Amino acid sequence: MSEELLTEEWLKENGFKWHQLDRQPGKQWLLWLGDAASAGDSHDLGIEVSHDANDGLWFCWLRSDCAHRYSRFLHIRHIKTIGDLVAMIEGLTGQKFSRENNLYGVMHTAERAAKLRADAKRLDQRWMREGHPWREIEKDDSRGGALPEHMQDSITNGTSK
Repeated sequence: MSEELLTEEWLKENGFKWHQLDRQPGKQWLLWLGDAASAGDSHDLGIEVSHDANDGLWFCWLRSDCAHRYSRFLHIRHIKTIGDLVAMIEGLTGQKFSRENNLYGVMHTAERAAKLRADAKRLDQRWMREGHPWREIEKDDSRGGALPEHMQDSITNGTSK
């Protein structure tokens, strides 16, 4: 296992997507474990980390969106190294961690990842990826899409009706 310190750059290079709500001190990095964990829907079970600038450790949560808001996050422990995170992911999924299988913020089995890469070569898919971003938030491909808490934050703060 790698004893290198965990960094946002490593998370970005390995398929994690980040989110950050207003007033949150740092980014929340999320990798859905999807079909690699036999979780059914690719967005039912994930691993989420956030850096604690005070002590250099990372908070690490198990995220489950299948049980709604009351059991969405379970804090596992603090981690510090890439090896800590990879061991946790491999323990949860039973799969060898491979960045090539982490596409679109989701960890896939090798077979599913190969199919997604083949589909990505289609002309319509290339046009969609190569088009100009419509919004500022689309310019960073490591940023994740909207989550349920984004909708709730928007409703609570009156920015959406």
